[in-house]
Amino acid sequence: MARTISVLKWESEEEVENAVHDIKTEMDQRGELTKETERAMQHSLRIADPDLTNHFLQRVRQQVPEALHYFEEAGGGA
Repeated sequence: MARTISVLKWESEEEVENAVHDIKTEMDQRGELTKETERAMQHSLRIADPDLTNHFLQRVRQQVPEALHYFEEAGGGA
């Protein structure tokens, strides 16, 4: 069953943590992100507050470093 990832603007660190959890789950299950997840997360990253962008990139670096390449060029940040 396909899972739909909704695109949203992160408003809190909790929402960022949920996004990172979703990325980790998908990477653990598939070994990669689906194009749908990649696009949704990149969009959220582009429109996020700079502090939340940095938090997202730091958490991905800590928890799912193998997924960082999906976001490095899209977001920049810390």
